[in-house]
Amino acid sequence: MQLSPAAVRILGSLAEKEMTVPDTYPMTANALVVAANQSTNRFPVMDMTLDDVNVAIAELKTEHRLVRFLPSGAGSRVDKYRHVLEDRLGLTRPEKAVLAVLALRGPQTVAELRARTNRMHDFADQAAIEQVIDQLCDPTQLSSQSDPTDARPSGMLHMASTAGANTSLREGYARTWDGPLVVRLPRQPGQVEPRIMHLLGGQVDAGSLVLEGQPVGRVATSSTSGSGSAGAAVVELTERVTALEATVAELQAELTALRTELGA
Repeated sequence: MQLSPAAVRILGSLAEKEMTVPDTYPMTANALVVAANQSTNRFPVMDMTLDDVNVAIAELKTEHRLVRFLPSGAGSRVDKYRHVLEDRLGLTRPEKAVLAVLALRGPQTVAELRARTNRMHDFADQAAIEQVIDQLCDPTQLSSQSDPTDARPSGMLHMASTAGANTSLREGYARTWDGPLVVRLPRQPGQVEPRIMHLLGGQVDAGSLVLEGQPVGRVATSSTSGSGSAGAAVVELTERVTALEATVAELQAELTALRTELGA
């Protein structure tokens, strides 16, 4: 799997919004423009146009089968899109939360991941999120977490299709993707902690990655790839404060799209 930077951003946005603002999910293309270009909870900040988003959606839908198209009708006036990470990759909600943050913000420490996933999944402690990271690094590991929001007995995945699944897994549990989805990067010079990075865009070169907090400005979609307890607490507070801004922006995009459809 090797998604373009734009496709990674759209996939991460869909996963994030599904878990944080389910009332506005599935999402229209216009809403995805707003979500992808948010100035908060994103690194790097992008300048994606509607055309960029449509190209990314087409890539995710046709090449990788990670997004499903929901045509207008049956109460909806506009076309919408949803991800199929559970069906395609066999992810639980905790795994999906970690992958979404990595897709939206790039390399993260474990403390940063725990703080920034709190609106999607509340990890009890560092050991809990470390276990999920291990599962994403090694898909043969089983989840021991029971999450009622996944509607799966004991957190296990009972997949309708096991095509491409790792057959060495215990009966009743199947991954539809048998490769690692994240990697633990070696600690780089000047870094206090090692970081975790997704592999949605292919293998990564730890030495060439730009980290959140380093100045890069706003970047175009074609030119980017995408601590401690005190620091984590500050990050968590910032996330809570900015969550409303992101929600309002998405609702405004939905309203604009509806007005356009109605000819207002």
